Amino acid sequence: MAEKREKQAGNALFVIIVILAIAAGIWWWLQTHPDGGVFENPPTSEEQTPDEPGDTVPDEEETPPIEDGTPSEEDEAPPPAEDEPDLTDEDGMIFSYLPAGDLIPNSGPGLVDETVYRQILFPAEDAVFLNSQVYRYGGSMGSLNGMEGGHCDARNYEYPWQDTFCEHRDRNQPLCPGGGHEGLDMRPHSCTKDKYWVVAVEDGRIIDVRRHWVTLQTSDGAIYNYLHLNMADLSVAEGDNIRQGDRIGKISNDFFKSDGTRVSTTTHLHFEMYENYSAEPGDDPLFTKVNPYMTLVDAYDRKLRGH
Repeated sequence: MAEKREKQAGNALFVIIVILAIAAGIWWWLQTHPDGGVFENPPTSEEQTPDEPGDTVPDEEETPPIEDGTPSEEDEAPPPAEDEPDLTDEDGMIFSYLPAGDLIPNSGPGLVDETVYRQILFPAEDAVFLNSQVYRYGGSMGSLNGMEGGHCDARNYEYPWQDTFCEHRDRNQPLCPGGGHEGLDMRPHSCTKDKYWVVAVEDGRIIDVRRHWVTLQTSDGAIYNYLHLNMADLSVAEGDNIRQGDRIGKISNDFFKSDGTRVSTTTHLHFEMYENYSAEPGDDPLFTKVNPYMTLVDAYDRKLRGH
């Protein structure tokens, strides 16, 4: 009986020791995990998915160092663009021009054509001024806009350029219904005739010299007419093959009817251009005169830039 009681006492002591050990373990856990060991936001399987390639942004220390003082991309960025300087001619005058088809008031319908047909050399060696010979100072119709005076008026020798294609004239012309001027007029550097040279805008052949015009044709068929030169002092003859930039003649005021009668006009170059031309998108092209205004603007711009 005594032996049985001793065995029960031993079992009780063992249970007490186990309970104390469990209690000690719980106390230790609470001491080392003050939050109770509970995850506030347990991770999901999606959050544990690795980033897609290219999503990871490297730490700063992982960026390869710049060696030998090579500037970074930020350092290499160009400075802010500045306004392009004004283009000036040989006299320091600032070049400017009005839009194609924007004619002087009361002078005609114009023809809006912004096409640069070809990269030509500008046809005059010196500065020139594109504007109306008829509807400005000294012109027969200058009074329509109150421009009374002589054709050598200094205001005729200023920028901006102004288109004169389809300016009203007496004769009917295909591109200018009701009568129009199918060319561009340019005054020479100053109001002095027989002084300023015009040149070949492209390589070509002189195919016509008569009355008051000279015709240059290129190997691919483009045609340029130069009117009102000093026909007694030309540097070319019909049939000559000439190169771009070769002198043709001097700007004057020669103008004759078919019977040889002289017609009065101002000192200027009348310049015409024939090219394959489609009046409307999708139309078949036809070989005819075109408005060379923007072609000349482009050529003068390059001339002033020295290109």
